[in-house]
Amino acid sequence: MKILVMGGTGWLGHHIANVFAEQKYDVTILTRGHKSDFNDEIAGVKAIVADKNDATAMQEVFQTQYSVVIDSVPSVTSLNNVHQYARNLKRYLHCSSTGGYAPLPFIPCDESAPYGGFNPTTGWSQKRIVDNLALEYFHSEGFPATVIRPCYITGPGKLPLDNLGGRRDDFIKDIIEEKPLDLPNDGQALLQPIHVKELARSFYLAVEHPCSVGQIYNITLDHALPLNRYLEVNAAVFDKKPIINYMSVEAMLAKYGESISENGLRFLATHMCFTNAKARRDLEFFPRYTPEEAIEETALWTAKTQGLV
Repeated sequence: MKILVMGGTGWLGHHIANVFAEQKYDVTILTRGHKSDFNDEIAGVKAIVADKNDATAMQEVFQTQYSVVIDSVPSVTSLNNVHQYARNLKRYLHCSSTGGYAPLPFIPCDESAPYGGFNPTTGWSQKRIVDNLALEYFHSEGFPATVIRPCYITGPGKLPLDNLGGRRDDFIKDIIEEKPLDLPNDGQALLQPIHVKELARSFYLAVEHPCSVGQIYNITLDHALPLNRYLEVNAAVFDKKPIINYMSVEAMLAKYGESISENGLRFLATHMCFTNAKARRDLEFFPRYTPEEAIEETALWTAKTQGLV
């Protein structure tokens, strides 16, 4: 079975490509050739250079028939190119986000919740549009779409989420040096991670389980942590305890101004807590990491990469 992974040189995409390659699928990566961070990890995987948003290029790419197309960062244009030019396609999967459910109408939240509520001017609105289009094609034409919605993605290869709602490169350094860390409100907003390797494995499981066609799956580890506990887990890796300064979101915005993302901070202060029961039932998705293990691994990778330990 031929698999085409769009964005296969990126952080998530290269893990997806490797999961399928390890299972002896015939994998090809589609890349614009702009990223090289993970080239060593995918050295044994075939790659073609093309822009997935270029209709002429994609018409040429799909002269080869692929059974499965996976897009790690989809757009309306890339989806339409797959829909129009991929012949005899058996499965199409793309990566979305649980962020569009916020503010959550209930906890733990599931796939039945409305999507696109948190600040519709941000990227979640675009994800809602792309997700809806894929499922519209499914319902109207039988287009074999599956939408994967991960929570906060973590794991080696990318900096961890910081206390300001971004991924600043001095976050772990500040923890190790026991610098005070501002945290929004009372630090009780819930955060639920997914390890990048577990997320990649969910795409493989979705392909292996045909019942996933036409479905949306929230992919998360098994429980959420309050933000202050998240800081404690990061600090414990280095035998430290975080020094936390609780502040209102408005006070933090006044303090940091344009040096941080307002949307990022407001989102950090919003509960992210989900059940992965549907993925467990349909895909046999049983996470191999605990949230604490995923957080610890990322903190340690960051410290080693930055020469802090």
